[in-house]
Amino acid sequence: MDCPAKTPGFLLRAAFPLLWLLAIASLASASASPEALKRATAAYKQANAAYEKTDYAKAAELYRNAIDESVADPRLYFNYGNCLFRLNQPGMAILYYEKARKLDPNDQDIAYNLRFVNAQIIDKNPAAESNALTRAIGFAHSAFSINQGLWTSVGLFSLIFLAAILALYAGAAFRGALIAAMVLAALALLALSPSLYFKIKEQESLQYGVVLKPAVEMFSGPGETFQVLTQVHEGTKFEIVETRGDWVSVKLANGKGGFVRLADLGKV
Repeated sequence: MDCPAKTPGFLLRAAFPLLWLLAIASLASASASPEALKRATAAYKQANAAYEKTDYAKAAELYRNAIDESVADPRLYFNYGNCLFRLNQPGMAILYYEKARKLDPNDQDIAYNLRFVNAQIIDKNPAAESNALTRAIGFAHSAFSINQGLWTSVGLFSLIFLAAILALYAGAAFRGALIAAMVLAALALLALSPSLYFKIKEQESLQYGVVLKPAVEMFSGPGETFQVLTQVHEGTKFEIVETRGDWVSVKLANGKGGFVRLADLGKV
């Protein structure tokens, strides 16, 4: 993969076609066929070229075409988010940066652009206060994606299994080292497992949404006949608690919540 080229304010993620195809295949959804991946790759390359020429509308259309091929990749979402920001669509930009971060939580460019765009929106909605220990645990928990955690777990389990087999036939001089490696791998696996378990559980049970309209009213119940609690603006991120028909119960990072129309949100 070539080095990303610096664009005014944001980095563009570019890749050689073959490496892009191989990388994206590992992260693509199960429904993406080889033909779909090829079409997505072609659209991605054309979109990068359009972005470099500052034709952001054309680039956004082409990135959208790649996404519509049932392809999920953090670089694709990242570049699409860049286009959306350039097209003055901060809500959609935040939505796709969030999608990119979900797939690659360690990427600093994604985190930077997300902070940058969040700083431009009206509603800041700071998270509730937390102590140093809670922040440290949260940082460790969010430091890897589910895919990374699963592959790490497979690697650690394989190391334990291989070391156990070798320990049966190794001499006394090496058996101690192999047992030590098994113990260390087992401890690492034990430390990783709770976070991975809760991460998988979160993905199954927790869902987030981003406001896509300039302003949305939040009601005390699922309908416009209920009391208006407040107004939230484009780019605001919610936790989706419950869906009731065309309405969703949502909760802000500060714990406050209410009901908004499902159609006004984009799901991360």
